[in-house]
Formats: sequence, C-alpha cells, structure tokens
Amino acid sequence: MKLETILDKIKPKGAGLSRQLSLRPYLLEGIIVALLIIATIIINYKMIKDGINGKVDLKWHLTWIQHFSKQLSEGIWYPRWLAGTNYGYGSPTFVFYPPFVYYLGSFLKLTGLNTQDVVITLFSLALFLSGFTFYLYGRTQWGRTAALLGGFAYMTVPYIAFDIYWRGGLASVFVQAWIPLLWWSTDQSLSEKKWRFTLPMSWTLIALTHTPSLLVCAIGWFPYVLFSLLNRPWKAVVKTIVSAGIGWGMASFYLLPAILEKRFVNIEVMRGIWGGAAANLLNFRDIFTNIHQDQIVYIFSHQALVILILIIIACFIHRYQSDIIQKIQPWLVFILALVFIMSSFSELIWDMSPTLQMLQFPWRFLQIFSFVGAVLFTIVVNGILTLPLSPRFLLSTIIIGLLFFNFSYSYKVSRKYVTLRNPGRGSIEHLSHIVTILEDPYTNKLRDVEEYRPLIEEEPSSPPVPLQGQPKLSVMSGEANIEIEQWKSYHRVFSVRVEKSSKLRIRLYYYPAWHLYINQKSSPITMSKDGTIELQLDPGFYNVELRYQWTLAFTIGVIVSFLSFATLIFLNRNVGRNLHVLNQESI
Repeated sequence: MKLETILDKIKPKGAGLSRQLSLRPYLLEGIIVALLIIATIIINYKMIKDGINGKVDLKWHLTWIQHFSKQLSEGIWYPRWLAGTNYGYGSPTFVFYPPFVYYLGSFLKLTGLNTQDVVITLFSLALFLSGFTFYLYGRTQWGRTAALLGGFAYMTVPYIAFDIYWRGGLASVFVQAWIPLLWWSTDQSLSEKKWRFTLPMSWTLIALTHTPSLLVCAIGWFPYVLFSLLNRPWKAVVKTIVSAGIGWGMASFYLLPAILEKRFVNIEVMRGIWGGAAANLLNFRDIFTNIHQDQIVYIFSHQALVILILIIIACFIHRYQSDIIQKIQPWLVFILALVFIMSSFSELIWDMSPTLQMLQFPWRFLQIFSFVGAVLFTIVVNGILTLPLSPRFLLSTIIIGLLFFNFSYSYKVSRKYVTLRNPGRGSIEHLSHIVTILEDPYTNKLRDVEEYRPLIEEEPSSPPVPLQGQPKLSVMSGEANIEIEQWKSYHRVFSVRVEKSSKLRIRLYYYPAWHLYINQKSSPITMSKDGTIELQLDPGFYNVELRYQWTLAFTIGVIVSFLSFATLIFLNRNVGRNLHVLNQESI
C-alpha cells in the first residue's frame, strides 16, 4: 500500500475538516522523517552504542575538530592555520581542507558533547541526510513510497558503510547527502522552473565539504547536464551551468587559496598514496579471484549485482509498463561510464591527467555509482507499485531482500572492528594516538598530515618531519636572551637581546600568511632547511612580532565569494515566492 493512501483512510469530521486536510501532508512528511531517523539509528546502532573504531583517517578528523573548535573559541572566525598540530609547528590544514563539517562539529561541542560523541553524531547526521535528501529528490518524480524506499536503499549502500566504518571519511560521507540535492536542483533548473537558487548552494556545500568529492561530482555532473541538450532547451542548459559557476564562485574564499597556494606545501605527495591512482583501478579479474579479500572489489561487486537484479526486474515490468526501459536507459549509460572510469580500461586517461591523479583513488566514483544504483532502485519500485497484485507481491519480496542484502554489509563491517567503548580483547588501530587526541589534544602531542607541510626546494619529494618536545624558540648560533611575551595561534610576540650575531629558530612552519615585524617594521621571512622560520639578528635589542594575515589569494577569494553571493541574490529576487510555489508543488 502506498504511503499516500495511509492518511486517506482517516476521515476527518466536524468543523476542523479543512484544517485537518491541510495538515495531512505535513503529518505524512513527519512520519517519513521519523522513519528515516529510525533507519539511521538501526544502521548506525553499533557506533552509537559502542563508539568509534579509530580506523584509517578518523585520527585526523578527531584532531581537526579539537583544534578547529578551540581556535573558534579564541575568536578566529575561520581557523585556516591549526597552530597546535605537528607538535606545535602548526599546519595550514584548512587552507587546503574544506571547513563545513568542522563548523558543525564545533557547534555540537558547544552543546556539551565530548569529541567522540560529536563524531558519532556527525556520522549519524550524514547518514540521515543521505536518506532525507534522496527522498526529496525522488518524491516529485516517483512518489513518496518509491522515494522513501530509495532513501533506505541509498542509506544502506555498501560504499557509505565503508566510508563510515573502514575509512572514517567524516567529510566525504557528508557529500553522499549532497549528491541527491545536487541532482534534484539540477533537474529543477533544467526544467526551467526558475529555481536556480538551490543549485549554486548545492555546489557550495559540496565544495566546502570535501574537495576530492567535488571533483568526482563535477566529472559526473557536467556530462549529465550536457547530455540533457538532447531533450532540453539550450538556454536552460547554459543557465544551469552558469548557476553552478555561481556556486563555485561562492566557495572561492576556500577554493582559490587551495588552488593557488598549493605550491607552498607538499600536496603532490597525495599522488603516491597507496601506490597512486593507477594502482587502485578496478581489475575485473579481481572480482572472481579477490572479491572477499579486497573491500573495494567487494563493494563494487555488491552494488553491480544489485543493479543487475534491478535491470532484470525492469525487463519483467516491461511486460506491463512499456516505458520503464526508456526511463532507466540514460542511467544505465551513466553506470557504464562510471564503471569505465573506475576500471583498468581507463588507465591511459588517469596517466595523462595530473588533476585526476589528485583524487588518489579511482574508486571514489563509487559515490556517484551508489547514487545511480539507488535511483534505479527507486524507478523499479515505482514500476512495481503499478503492477497487478500477484507480480507486485513477488517483486516486492525481492526488493525487500535487496534492502536486507545492502544492510547485511553495513551490519558486518560495523561489527568487524573493536570500538573505544567496547574493545573486548581486541586492539584499536592508533589507540594511543586517539586517546591523546581525545584526552590531551592541546599540549603539542599531535601530528598532522604530511601533505600540508612546507615544500622544501632541496628535497621536494620529502616533507619535513616535525620533532616532538622542541622549544618554541631556539638559539642555533651566537648568543641571545629571549623572552616570550605572547604566543597565541595567530599572534606571537617576543623580545630578543643579542650579545653576539645570532641565528634563531622559531618552532613554526613557514607559510606566506605569516608576516614578520622587527621593531614594528615589516621584515622578510626566511625558511630553514627543516621548514621552520629562522631569524638572523645582529647585536642589539629587538621586539619581534609574527602575525598570521590574509594572503592575496584569500583576499581575492573572499571578494569573489561576496560578488557571487550578491549575484545569486540579485538573480533570485523572488526567492520567497519561489519557496512558496515549490512547497505547494511538493505537497
């Protein structure tokens, strides 16, 4: 029975008839939201109950939440430099890593949650939003029932479970929630409903959430939009692309520095992680020989099997509903293109594109692959709901089986690794490091990723290694007395009395945003061989000040973001009216 018919059986009586009728759609939407919340709790129950497992990237996200929130509390509205990481040497982490999730995490910390519970809440929120945004995307095209079941299918796709429980991909799993929003707003824009407000906002959200996923979405999105020229007016396509450009423009305060300032850090080491992109392409021989040993091969095979079953069901439905094959054909082409770009057949393309290589892992396209699989699931469910009772019952049983098949992977992988609150006799990866992050994060005991350390021209392929327990200031040669007056995240002040020409070493990694002032006069900064800042002083007394300031790229980025946002507001002057119209359409 369709969800839309549930409330139809309620026969409102009396004087409040019209009010009850008007509230009925909102009540139904509330029930759907409640079902998605229940599904989130069931899927993520192990983490909610027993805590995080500390796998792979989670240690970095824990570190960043701790230090990002601390610097926000210091009054730094956008903490681009994390002063307390790399054992106190600092890191320009959020010049190159998007900040959205860490603003959310910092807000949650203000509510009194500890850092582990903040991370659990963030993962749960991303999971819920994945189902909710997919439901929003699907309900106008395939109805509430099909869209809700599609949302359940999307929440349980193996790649999301892999991202949460194995990779600890806190930021990338949020992009799974923005992908349906991106496609929904794109379809609205291409339909010329004059609803091009959410499309720029979707792109801005993706850009400020996870950069590799931004590239993945762009590579999948542009062909989708260009393909729509076959059945859409070219003006609508152009306006849609322009709307996307506005979204990218609004994120320029992050994107421009991340692109223009990467020459100052060892960002290129990302190309070689896990052997590089070419080493991580899918080889179809592994599907038959390595399926149970390789997580990525299993996830791909699992999703591909579900898609194959859905295609078979669609062919059966074709007997009753002749247009269903036509509905799924464009998505099947999309799937084949994604399989190609992830497989060893595309190795030449990856070898020729330095930009693609920065993705590190071709299997990141499983993000879009999983979304398209959920779309096929929703189309097939919508087709099943129109069938006669007997075939509908049989095929509904198979559909429910596919949902349980998806959930089985989430269930197994969530229980595969020991957790902080329930370790049993197992050992947790990076346990001592994670305990330090959670219990003692601000005493210069935490590292940061190597790709954001200074680029040393003599050894461009070897990032400098920070040393624990180093003093803030050291006299490397000569004689000098140093007195520290202030040592804050973005502002350091100290005085130096030099008896003999001296070279000082400041425990601070070089970055062009740092500006040096000696006796209130600007002075050039010199980088030492270990990536820190060094200072050569003749005999005398000096007041030395270091300030972290806006770079030219960041300044231009802020201006472009402001102009892009102003353009969006100008082009959508009737946003309030559009919101009302959209709400009426959805109801």
